[in-house]
Amino acid sequence: MAGSMKIVIASIESKLNEQFFSQHKQIAIDSISHYIEAIILLEKTGVSRDLMSGQDNQAEESINALFVVISEGLDNSNPIYQILDALRHTFSCYAYNGLHELYTRQENESWHPTIRLTEILEPNDIDSLSQEFKIYRGCDIRELQDKSYGQSWSTSLSVAREFAFRHYQSQDWFDESRRVVLEATYSREDVLFSDQSGEFEVVVDVNRLHAIQVHG
Repeated sequence: MAGSMKIVIASIESKLNEQFFSQHKQIAIDSISHYIEAIILLEKTGVSRDLMSGQDNQAEESINALFVVISEGLDNSNPIYQILDALRHTFSCYAYNGLHELYTRQENESWHPTIRLTEILEPNDIDSLSQEFKIYRGCDIRELQDKSYGQSWSTSLSVAREFAFRHYQSQDWFDESRRVVLEATYSREDVLFSDQSGEFEVVVDVNRLHAIQVHG
């Protein structure tokens, strides 16, 4: 299941191992097992997911029902609630529409399990891209210093600037002096996902990135 969901397990383990979460760690682990079992049961039925009904499928219902129980008494501003809710969101997205929903609906402003694409995600509009094109990413300068690049880039410079300097201003960790827009040239044949609407997102194989520089 972890392989099909493309979740970096270490990203969950490191969060659950934080000291403040110690009393809820086993609850989170047990809930993850329940979520996975619910998804497996859904997929074993062979029933196609109905994305137009507006109703939760049986796995989503099971996931959300358990979350109500394990989060009882926790305020939604509580960091413990937020982690449990991020796990609920992750698995309910996958239950709804598989990897595509999980990747495109991941929450980035707060903690979320890391999703790492290793193969082409469909549907996409990769064919609309030029053979080689410019991509941009708004991020902390640490990504360039450590060569620890994220996979999500944009063909829109203005979108990248929004991510660099505006989207995360309300976060405690935001430091404008460290925010930059990175630029690179990338090849269409190495793109793992593209959606050239909204945020004009391109998902890259970070091992294929080269000649990365700070824009401007």
